[in-house]
Amino acid sequence: MAKVITIRSADQLREHANAWDELWWSSCVSAPAARAELIAQWLDTFLGKEDVRILAVELDGRLVAALPLLLGNKKGLFGVGTLPRSDWTGCGDLLLRPDVDAQLALAPLVAELQNLDCSLLWLDGVSVEAGYWQTFCRFLREAGLNTLCDVRYEVGIVGMHHDWEAYRKTWSRMHRRNMKRHARQLQQQGDLQLRVYSELADDDVAPLIERGFAVEDRSWKGRAGSSVLSSGVNLDYVKRQSMQLNAWKQLELVFLELDGKPIAFEWGWTAKGVYHATKVGYDESYAKWGPGQVLRYLMYEQFFADDIHTSIDFIGDLTPATGKWCTRTYPVGRIVVGKPTVSGRALMLGYRAVRQVRDRGRTAAIVDTGQGTGLHEPAPV
Repeated sequence: MAKVITIRSADQLREHANAWDELWWSSCVSAPAARAELIAQWLDTFLGKEDVRILAVELDGRLVAALPLLLGNKKGLFGVGTLPRSDWTGCGDLLLRPDVDAQLALAPLVAELQNLDCSLLWLDGVSVEAGYWQTFCRFLREAGLNTLCDVRYEVGIVGMHHDWEAYRKTWSRMHRRNMKRHARQLQQQGDLQLRVYSELADDDVAPLIERGFAVEDRSWKGRAGSSVLSSGVNLDYVKRQSMQLNAWKQLELVFLELDGKPIAFEWGWTAKGVYHATKVGYDESYAKWGPGQVLRYLMYEQFFADDIHTSIDFIGDLTPATGKWCTRTYPVGRIVVGKPTVSGRALMLGYRAVRQVRDRGRTAAIVDTGQGTGLHEPAPV
């Protein structure tokens, strides 16, 4: 019989790390930020006044479903359950073992969610059309919980069929010309080298992280206060993450160097064949040659030639810089779940009303500029 385990701290999560990570490996989630130790590190660094309520379903001695939640107050007005996320970083996802009957895995989890002391679940950064989230939402509805899927943005994907020339032909003519021209111009400035560091010695991780994020700080992100070094993000936290990822052989630090000087940098994670482009930056004094894009150009050519990488996930909101490379996109958004109580129903009605006003304003603004709506209808949940 399935039972629900409630984990209430980072240390307790570490006690279940082996079982949790075995579930992660079997799940459809590729981002290593959903692994136990990285969730625990997030809790150690960013947890505020929220209560930790990490729910895991155990069946026949192994975990078959899990959802990390924090219970707190939304603007001090009502209780809400959220995924572990901050303005700068987030972690955690719904983990579901695909070879187990969803009824056995999810019904106990949904029943436990109804006992939580909160009016809403407010789950941000969710791949809303992924099959495991859609199945979860179906079980929520069947249990009488009001469920809303709110698409917020698109994320780009590069699918790798390992035919570099065929992939290049999918780019716009302008993008092909710019990449070839910028790479050639940078090569004319000196010795241009792409260096990809993975499976590092422990002592090499922190110095390379410092070197890389110093490059990011020399871009517009530094001036805008959004780089890691200028935004107040705890660099020690980034180093701890990177040390753990390196121990798992899931860290990739990528530098574009000119005469030995780093002019572009990307902090990436590779897991289950997916390269997650987590953070990129470049030295703004070389901006006219697009060093960040040239880094991608040379790096992706290498990825297409190896047998490790099967796709690239840009993780964040689709931008013109990432859109040039993508072969497809997927929607990311928020799943809001209201309890069948007076307060839960009222809050869901209020959220729907606010969303309708927001979407009308967004559509009008886009149409006024002649861009088309660019909006997605959420998948039915």
